[in-house]
Amino acid sequence: MPGGAGASSPMASSTGGFSRRGLLRAAGASAAVVGGGGLLEACSSSIKGASSSSTASSTTSASTQDIVIGFIHPLTGDLADFGTSDNWIVSTIQATSQYKNGFKVGGKTYPVTIKSYDTQSDPTRAGQLASQAILSDKVDLIVTSSTPETVNPVATVAEKLGTPTICGNVPWQAWYANLGGNPTPGKSTFKPTWVTVYFLGVNDLCNSFIPMWNRIRSELSTDKVAGCMFPNDSDGNAFRAAWPIFAGAAGYTLVDPPAYTDGLTNYSSFISEFKSKNCDFFTNVPLPPDFNTMWKQAAQQGYKPKLATVAKVLLFPSDVAALGSLVNNIATDAWWAPGMPWKSSFTGQTCAEIAAAFTAATGSQWVQSLSNYSLFEVAYAAMTSVNNPHDKAEVAAALFNVNIEGVAGQLDWTSSKNPAPGVVDTPCVGVQWKPNSKYGWSMEVVDNTLMPQVPLTSTLEPTNK
Repeated sequence: MPGGAGASSPMASSTGGFSRRGLLRAAGASAAVVGGGGLLEACSSSIKGASSSSTASSTTSASTQDIVIGFIHPLTGDLADFGTSDNWIVSTIQATSQYKNGFKVGGKTYPVTIKSYDTQSDPTRAGQLASQAILSDKVDLIVTSSTPETVNPVATVAEKLGTPTICGNVPWQAWYANLGGNPTPGKSTFKPTWVTVYFLGVNDLCNSFIPMWNRIRSELSTDKVAGCMFPNDSDGNAFRAAWPIFAGAAGYTLVDPPAYTDGLTNYSSFISEFKSKNCDFFTNVPLPPDFNTMWKQAAQQGYKPKLATVAKVLLFPSDVAALGSLVNNIATDAWWAPGMPWKSSFTGQTCAEIAAAFTAATGSQWVQSLSNYSLFEVAYAAMTSVNNPHDKAEVAAALFNVNIEGVAGQLDWTSSKNPAPGVVDTPCVGVQWKPNSKYGWSMEVVDNTLMPQVPLTSTLEPTNK
């Protein structure tokens, strides 16, 4: 999902709670990614994949040694689309006065070094890189982003080894369950010590997708039956636990076949079941290559749902190339878009201005992962609020007191409205892929139920009529 994206979750909502079974599924799938404590201590700097770039003040001393921030993210592999804007973000952050001139803390100025670690979209590697960053590279703080496959192993290591960590672009329920918390509304009392997260939850995705289902159902007089295709991973298990709560309350019947293993190449049994049970709606949360394979097979086998609402896939322009015209009017979520009403806490730039700067620098369309800019906004806010930015316990405590408006929205870890300790739940809008004369396809906002302040840029239409 960040789903995703990239995507991953069990959930928070006033409509109901989770089954214990669903929660255990979600927690177990995430925990298995990292393995036992022996692995964590054994990892060393022999792991390849860290590169460094730094910003520095002109006046330094031994007492103001560099603050080192490790950025662990997928730049290559199946999840690389989530890292599309990350290098641009780092260079942009380094150019801000806050980072370029060093962090001013307690009357001293500390140069800042950012070290980048490419997970290659491998969960095991993500955990190993976190261990390397902490034990060998001696980072002061970690920022990490992009799906449970990346973020959960890093958060697990950081919590175990005692390093402040800011997480983004991972549905919060999967993140929280992975750490041992219970995401069930009213039972989310576990408080992590070292790690925090900001991102949407499965609750936001459901509450974004169902209004779009309702509108298409009303327009086309469809059945209220939705086909679900959830993998046996952290995202899939979280969605399986959450969707019945929301879909049932809205009067929908879910057709949910047994979980499949990531990397499956033949989806005929799923497609046949969805066709036979008149699943006019479709939702899933797969790895991007798996969805591409499945959706092409669905077209070949005549499964044409009236509206497809997918998570973790088709979140970025690069995702659509493999599907061509088959992407037309597929709906998904957008946790970030140029029309969102937020500003950089560093420069005052609006989301629209950030998007325009990215396009001007790269020649590419804006991408949702520009929200990763806020990882560094939160890092700055926390580290400049303490007495000693090298005191990990002090910085970790400060993370839970951050309250800023940034590029990713209002990020307030002190709010009583947060669904769980350490969690800021950010909302989303519904979007569809539409033909675009310049880029071929563009992501357009078609539903703003959860964020009415975000303007619509197009009209919701059926994926298939």
